[in-house]
Amino acid sequence: MGNLKINWRRAALLFVAWTLAGLVFAAVSYGVALSQNDKRFGIAASLKLNLVLFYLWGVFSPLILRFCRRFRVEFRRLSIRNVTVHVPAIVLFAAVHETLLLAILWSITPSARGELATITGYYARHFGYGFYIDLIIASLIVIGAHALLYYDDFRTSELQQSALKAQLAQAQLRALKMQVHPHFLFNTLHSISSLVLEDPPKANSMIARLGDFLRLTLDHADHELVTLKEETEFLRAYLDIEQVRFGDRLKVAFEMEPMTLSAQVPHLILQPIVENAVQHAVAPRTAQSHIDIKAQGLDGLLRLEVKDNGPGIARDLLELRGVGLNNVRARLNQVYGSNFRFELTNGAEGGLTVTMEIPFRCDVDR
Repeated sequence: MGNLKINWRRAALLFVAWTLAGLVFAAVSYGVALSQNDKRFGIAASLKLNLVLFYLWGVFSPLILRFCRRFRVEFRRLSIRNVTVHVPAIVLFAAVHETLLLAILWSITPSARGELATITGYYARHFGYGFYIDLIIASLIVIGAHALLYYDDFRTSELQQSALKAQLAQAQLRALKMQVHPHFLFNTLHSISSLVLEDPPKANSMIARLGDFLRLTLDHADHELVTLKEETEFLRAYLDIEQVRFGDRLKVAFEMEPMTLSAQVPHLILQPIVENAVQHAVAPRTAQSHIDIKAQGLDGLLRLEVKDNGPGIARDLLELRGVGLNNVRARLNQVYGSNFRFELTNGAEGGLTVTMEIPFRCDVDR
């Protein structure tokens, strides 16, 4: 059905184009006749001549386009046979067109044979001139047909390249996303192995919570974007694992504006940031540590903030990040291009704040 609509649309555009060409040339012909005081060649005769002339070329156009598609002239691999076959073809199109034009002009108005006899007699006497004009028009149509074919090839190539780029971007996103799992699993399994002998109940609890976390992530493995509400659920499942490990040493607070929960975010984008805070602000210290996670909407942006009360990071090392944070920046770049902000800042009273700003987009289906 879609192709049928496109074909009808193209046919309508061609009809309008050839009609306009006929009207323009009719006006020119009538103007020339007036300038030469030729009263026999009136506006009606001019319209008949030029509309028939260009409507005939409109009928010939699909045939010429099919011919050009069959015998393509490509500059990359020029075919002498295809080039030479165009010359007799153009001559043939022009000759057939001129013959049909004279025949139709003679037959369409039986009651005005005298006027038409004047017109067709003129063209019959000057067949060479009309044939010369038809050669020019046929050549222009052939050139236009090849230009259209080249444009179609260009658009097809662009669409293919766009599809390949999209597939490449998806593959890169999946690769980056998969980097999170081994990094996180290595750290978690290392923690479990250290607890197996020291505190078996804690180790069993961590294994159970790890299973819950992996189940959640596998349920959304094919989703590059999830709602912030779902992302928060993944994050809580991860924090349940760390809570078993650190007990009262770890305090986590969520401060999410309700409107932000429906916003779309890349899947597992917060977990590496929070894991970085756990590794550097919680694990090395015996004192109680706090991690605050905030989300707010701001002028069409979603601002996510993860803040800890650890020792922070030296200013000359702010640009140095681990695998997790490098992964976050790379994934944001893949999804949003340059339309995001991701930065690390030390707090005035210590601690590190990771701020991420991305376009605020809601998923209406969720």
